[in-house]
Amino acid sequence: MLEADQNVNESGSLSRRAVLCGVLAASLGIATELGSTPADASVVAAGITQVGGKLKIDLAKNKALAKVGGAITITLSDGRTIAVVRQTKSVAGYAAIDLSCTHNGVTVMQQGSTWVCPAHGSEFTLPGKLVRGPARTALAKIPFTATAKAITLG
Repeated sequence: MLEADQNVNESGSLSRRAVLCGVLAASLGIATELGSTPADASVVAAGITQVGGKLKIDLAKNKALAKVGGAITITLSDGRTIAVVRQTKSVAGYAAIDLSCTHNGVTVMQQGSTWVCPAHGSEFTLPGKLVRGPARTALAKIPFTATAKAITLG
């Protein structure tokens, strides 16, 4: 079952975790200004609802997916992080991937137009294809369905 760790509390305010992550990102120079991210960085997903054992992502609330190359990330309740990446302008032109490196399971980080493992340097394209090891396989794909308004993972 996919369950998202929401970054917004019931009152609609950012969670303490989301604020702390933003402050950390800004202090490390990841954000260009407080509350924003570089154009080539993935952003935390918004507008996620649980539908049975699946996650439904509202595309209108995730502007990063409006353009090819845009990416969002979702932290699941089991601690894994997944990403949805826009590959083409078609309705189903997305890739949904598990961001656990296939070498040792460390969560990969976006660096420009690639995902890079901070532990051993494996590199993957945004849709998850292996570019260089030590990993030997691509990032795991997550099944999804897409409409013009939403993506459903799982």
